[in-house]
Amino acid sequence: MARVSRAVGAGVTQAAEARDARARFDQLGAVAAQFSDFRPRAEVIRNVEAVPTIFPWYDHVTGVGGQPISRFTLVHGPSNEGKTEFCLGLIASFLQRFHFAGLVDAERTTTDAWVRSLMGDLADAPGFSALPVGTYEQVRSGVRNYCDTIATARAKGKIPPDTSGIIVVDSIRKLVPKKLWDELAKATAADDDEAKAKGGRRKKAPTGIDGIGGRAGQIKASLNAAWVDELIPLLADTRMAMVVIARETEDPDADAWASKTWKIGGGGALFYEASLDVRITRAWIKAGDTVVGEKHHLEIWKTKIAGKMDRIPEAWFHVANGTSGHVGFDRPRDVLALGLDIAAIQADGSWIKWGKTTLGQGVEAAVARLHKEPELLARVEEAVRALSAKTRVESALL
Repeated sequence: MARVSRAVGAGVTQAAEARDARARFDQLGAVAAQFSDFRPRAEVIRNVEAVPTIFPWYDHVTGVGGQPISRFTLVHGPSNEGKTEFCLGLIASFLQRFHFAGLVDAERTTTDAWVRSLMGDLADAPGFSALPVGTYEQVRSGVRNYCDTIATARAKGKIPPDTSGIIVVDSIRKLVPKKLWDELAKATAADDDEAKAKGGRRKKAPTGIDGIGGRAGQIKASLNAAWVDELIPLLADTRMAMVVIARETEDPDADAWASKTWKIGGGGALFYEASLDVRITRAWIKAGDTVVGEKHHLEIWKTKIAGKMDRIPEAWFHVANGTSGHVGFDRPRDVLALGLDIAAIQADGSWIKWGKTTLGQGVEAAVARLHKEPELLARVEEAVRALSAKTRVESALL
C-alpha cells in the first residue's frame, strides 16, 4: 500500500511540475510576442536549401544534394582548367528546373557558340540573361536589382514560391571600380609631385602587380570585402545563389610539404565569407590513345553548409569533345563515375553492371550505351542519387 501511495505522490508531483513548466513557457511566449524586431526562431533560422545540379558527384560532396541557395560560393583554380565550364553547368542546372540564371561575363571570353555547345536548348531559356559589364559599381547595383526583382515577383505570386536563381561572376578580378582608377590617378600624381619636389625622379621603382606599390590590389580587396558584407544578407533575404570566380596564383611562400601551394586573389574576405570554396583542375579522358574529353577535378576546401565526409571532399565532372559522337557535359560518364565510387554500380572484371543489368564491357561501352538510351540513363541516375542521399544521411548521423 505504501508503494502505491509513493507512486501516486510521484505522479501528482510530476503533473504539477508539468503544469508549472507550461505556465512558465506561456509567460515567456507572451513577452516574446511583443518583440518588434525579433521573430520566432523557425521563421528566421532555416535549413540549407539547394538546387540539384547536372553534376551528381558534386551534389554528393556538397552534403545538401545540390548548389545551395541563399549562399555565396567561391570558385578558383589554375587558368583554363574548367572554372567557367563548371559555372555554365550550374547555370544549366537552375534553368532546367525553371529557376533564373544571370551571367556577369567580366572576362568577355565566353562565346555564344560555346554556351550552346555545352547547354543546348537551355542556352535560349527565357530565364537566362547576362549583364553588360561596365564598372564594378554598375555590376554591384545590377546584382542587387536582379535579386530584389526576383524576390518581389515571388512575393507577389507572379512566379511559384520555390523559384530561385543563380548569379555567376566570371571573374571578380576583371571588375574595375571607378574608385580604383580615381585613387590610382591621385596616387600616381602624388608620387610625381613628391619626386619633382625633391628635384628629380622617384627614388624607388613602383612595386606590385599594378606597378603602383600594390595599391590597386588593396583597393580591390577593400571593395570586395564591402560587397561580400552586402551580399551575405542580400542572398539570404532573397533566396538567391551566387558564384564568383576568383584568380588563383602560386604561393611563393608556401612550404614545400604544404598541401595548399596556391593563393586566391581579391582579398581574404572572398574565402572567409564563402559558404563553399571549390577548387577546379583538369585532366584528359582517353580511349586508348585518343582524347575523348576532359575530366575536371573538384575539391571542396571549405564548407559552411554541411559536415565534411572527408578532409577535402573530392568530386569529378566530365565534358565530351565530340570524338565519341557527343559534345558537351558528359552526364552518363558523371553518373557512372559516382555510381562506381559509392558502389551503386559494380565493375565485374571488365564488365560494368547496374544490378542485373549489364551496361557494357568497359567504361567507354557503358557510356556509349547510356548516351543512346536516355530512359535507362534516367533510371540509373535516379538509383545512384538515391544511394548518394542515403550515404549523406548516414554520414551526418556519425
